Formats: sequence, structure tokens, C-alpha cells
Amino acid sequence: MPSLNEMLMALDEQPTDSAIYAATPWRADSTAVVASWDAQPRGLAYLLEVELARDVLEVWSAWRDGASPSTQERCEAVIHYAEHDA
Repeated sequence: MPSLNEMLMALDEQPTDSAIYAATPWRADSTAVVASWDAQPRGLAYLLEVELARDVLEVWSAWRDGASPSTQERCEAVIHYAEHDA
């Protein structure tokens, strides 16, 4: 299974109507998958909807004058949002 880091790098390829599930504690190297709402993977916790994760990264970029987040920054932004704002 891919890591959260790898999955977020391919976020644009993921179905919009799906959710991200990852092993806790959430970190860049946590195992992660994208699955539909009715097929939550065993042993993984809901992290965020794919569409919402995309929005988080768009806002991150907008707040930084259009900069692209590094792989680590992508993970940090999505995890922070999932833990504090979702």
C-alpha cells in the first residue's frame, strides 16, 4: 500500500467522491488508501475527503502567492486540517 505522502502526490488522479484513509498516528509515511465511503479499509482511519484535501492544498498555495507545497508540506497541511478544522 502507498504511503500518505505518495497518495497525496497523486491526489489529482483520485476520484472526487472518495475519502482518504490512513494508519494512525497520521504521518507522511503512514499507510494510506483512497476508498469509497461504504468501503472503509480495515485498520485505517478516515482522514479527509479527496475533494476537501484538494481544497486544503489550493488554500495552502493561495496563502503563499501560488507556491506549490513540497511533499512534506502537503502532508502537514492535510493532517493539520483533518485534526483541527474538519
